[in-house]
Amino acid sequence: MKSTRSIITITFLSLAMNSLFAGHHESGSSHSNEMTAQNWIQASYTGKQEMIATIKENMAEEGLNYPGRFVGFGFNWNPDLGEGRMVIQRVIANSPAEGILKPGDEFVSVEGVEVNQKNIDDEKLAFSGQPGKAVNAVILRDGKRKNISVTRGIVNSSNTKAQVLENLTEADEDNWTTIEHRINEVASNKEENLVYVWHWHKSLNTTFDLEFEQNVVTRFQFNKAGQVLARGDLSEERLVQSQLGFSLTR
Repeated sequence: MKSTRSIITITFLSLAMNSLFAGHHESGSSHSNEMTAQNWIQASYTGKQEMIATIKENMAEEGLNYPGRFVGFGFNWNPDLGEGRMVIQRVIANSPAEGILKPGDEFVSVEGVEVNQKNIDDEKLAFSGQPGKAVNAVILRDGKRKNISVTRGIVNSSNTKAQVLENLTEADEDNWTTIEHRINEVASNKEENLVYVWHWHKSLNTTFDLEFEQNVVTRFQFNKAGQVLARGDLSEERLVQSQLGFSLTR
């Protein structure tokens, strides 16, 4: 999980993707890496246990998952630890929070706004926003209050196989709902052991109770044994932002 569920604008490189997929075959290839990639995507839409089984079987022990860049502090927390509490589980390496926060720290307030369930759900806490701005917060560390300041920045996070499985294990299985989806096309670079899966889905943003749709291109890199070394997405987050009623202004 990211430190905030705010919508992050990522430009979808549609022209580049169209060029990549032009002339390639559609899904249904018998190539083993392509089938693994397609099964991975299918499992992500199907359910928690299906996704866990897929990760265990197909992700290399040294593999990394790249969930996407975002602007913020750079930490993970588990909302199931307590109603309205935000306790840090992991600080992302090379993030703005590194060296300032540590696992076990609990947020009390951010820019004077109390950390409680309503403010978390309404995204009132100033973790995201313009990069380069110093954000003041109060945390609990070893039972004592501590004032901190974190300057927002771009966070390029990655998760190991163990971290991915830990996050999935802690996830609420009820959050997997029926999502309309399809795999549009699959392309591969066999010399580099790369597979790209272009897929589409329609989903519901539970914060705003609004439906949205988007295209996503997922990039898989495989080792010689056919296991996933790296996985990351390019998605139409700006389109999603528009469908939820937001606009980008300066």
